[in-house]
Amino acid sequence: MEKIKKILAMVLSVALLFSGMIFDNTVTKADETNTWSGEAIISPEQNKLIGAGYIDIKWNNTLENVKQYKVYIDGTLKKTMSPSGDIMKFEFYTTNVKGYTEQIVAELKDNTVVKSDVRNFYVTKKGICVNRRDMGAAVDPASMNIGWYYDWDYKSLKDWNYKNKKFYDLEFVPMIWGDDSVDISKRCEYANRKGYKYMLSYNEPDLKGESNKQPDTMRYRWNEMIDSKGSLRLGSPATETFQINSDKWWTPFWNGLNQTQKNNMTFIAVHAYQHYYDNADTALEYLHTIDEIYAKYKKPIWITEFAVADSGNVFNPKNAKHNAQVQEFMKIVLKGLNERSYVERYSWFDFNPEDSKTGASGIYYYDTGKLTTLGQIYANIGNPAGYNAKKYNVLYTTSKNTSMASCVAAVPTTVYSVTAKKKAFSYSIKSVKRAAGYQVQYSLNKKFSTKKKYKTKTKNISATSATVKNGTIKKLTKKKTYYVRVRAYKVINGKKYYCKWSKTNKVKIKK
Repeated sequence: MEKIKKILAMVLSVALLFSGMIFDNTVTKADETNTWSGEAIISPEQNKLIGAGYIDIKWNNTLENVKQYKVYIDGTLKKTMSPSGDIMKFEFYTTNVKGYTEQIVAELKDNTVVKSDVRNFYVTKKGICVNRRDMGAAVDPASMNIGWYYDWDYKSLKDWNYKNKKFYDLEFVPMIWGDDSVDISKRCEYANRKGYKYMLSYNEPDLKGESNKQPDTMRYRWNEMIDSKGSLRLGSPATETFQINSDKWWTPFWNGLNQTQKNNMTFIAVHAYQHYYDNADTALEYLHTIDEIYAKYKKPIWITEFAVADSGNVFNPKNAKHNAQVQEFMKIVLKGLNERSYVERYSWFDFNPEDSKTGASGIYYYDTGKLTTLGQIYANIGNPAGYNAKKYNVLYTTSKNTSMASCVAAVPTTVYSVTAKKKAFSYSIKSVKRAAGYQVQYSLNKKFSTKKKYKTKTKNISATSATVKNGTIKKLTKKKTYYVRVRAYKVINGKKYYCKWSKTNKVKIKK
């Protein structure tokens, strides 16, 4: 009997030991999955504000026996992926300024499902350009709710161990500004090693004081960039004005590229300042040119430098009218850029607010980093809902309609002259860039009433490459006074859009 008791005791001990091992193993696995759930997602970080475009969703591949991962954005399945390597990556594209949720779901080989914690991140198009000399010395990019920056260099401020460490955690976009002692391949290799996603290319190659390259030379450089780019997405060279208006540099450069070279241009980098300001229509015209660039090249757009400034026109920060003009321009243009899905990013150029000629376009003081009123407006615009943005008590909204049609309708048409002839009048019209045609409207009524007695008619005429469009309207009633106005129209993506009517001209027909 005593022997049986000893045997039973031994069996019980072994059973308890074995069950303990199972329990310990279960606890270990539970701890492992709980740890993974909380630490799975590497980027974007919780509540991070990041630049629009291509976004890397990264997570740890440390769970054992994973059959597949599922990537969810805002609760919607975006990708199913097999495990590979230590870190998994899914590329997500968006230009919507909003908050997003991200979650990774791991399906194990035993059909167990393990979910990561849900994380929030926020997307903005808004960036900033700074140099190491003075522009980046004191400013805090977080004060303007910035999602990315560049510094006209292939190395970031952190790479340079720059004194202002407030840029260190902000997404950096490198640039190959021009020819350098470090060749293109090494600069691209460096950017790839650092994990940068984009590469901006030659800055103002059409200017002697800037990167200064002839179009044919730039094509060779572009080929070098393509050969060396690795995983980088390349931005176009940034001419000193809108590419679509750069007939002497951009047009021959682009036309000389083959299709493969064009395909390797991920986005168009627009570098264009507004040199004058009349009224709100000026801002809408700026947006219209952006629309035309996209309509022609069908590539996403970054506006890497823009502001209201010109060597001939003064925008003095101590002049209330100048400040109001620049502020209105910013409000309207930023609204339009944020609305356009093909605009990925933009970056305002901060002119020194101390400068009496351009300072009205300054958004912060170089020496202190303090925001101007314009800087506070910049900070308030383009922030995704739900993001804990820095807010300022300045008016930053506009009621202006910034749709494509409204922007085309802001483009003026100018009539040089209307001259009376025998039962006719002749006209001379200033050509409108990229107009598909014109409408000449004439009437016996100055309000162009459509009532039959006023004989209001509209004649469509085709556009030509000439800078002046001349013509004649015949078979009119002699000795009658006619009112005449003209407008251009454009065809964008197969749809006709009308420009603004010209001022009304009055002409009395001869016998």
